[in-house]
Amino acid sequence: MIRIDRKNMVLSIKSGSVITRNIRFEGTVVAGINCSFLGSIEAREVNLGRGCVVGGVIRAEEVTVGAYSEFNEIRAEDVVLLSRCRGNRIVAESDVRISRGCEVGEVVAGNRLLIEGNSKIGKMEARKIIAYG
Repeated sequence: MIRIDRKNMVLSIKSGSVITRNIRFEGTVVAGINCSFLGSIEAREVNLGRGCVVGGVIRAEEVTVGAYSEFNEIRAEDVVLLSRCRGNRIVAESDVRISRGCEVGEVVAGNRLLIEGNSKIGKMEARKIIAYG
């Protein structure tokens, strides 16, 4: 279910896993497709596969959320949402990139907010907002 590579500092989570605890790791967390997290995730970098669900808060420097995933809140430096993601809140110190078909309640970006394609965003705040596609 969970495998740790201490040499490269990577914590990998097998596809279809259900994690009931909070995860805190110094390196990179990589989750396979259709993983469910009932708690929070805290790491340097978080990469979620397609169809993941995170009930808690994701805290990291860089976050990439796979297509068709759902999340509660993301607090990070840079955030990338792939297509058809759904979430409540994103707070980023730098850039946020949102692909087509995403639904997010609130986005607060310190620098740029890039919206590619048609997405639904309730409230957005950024230095520069770029929407195209």
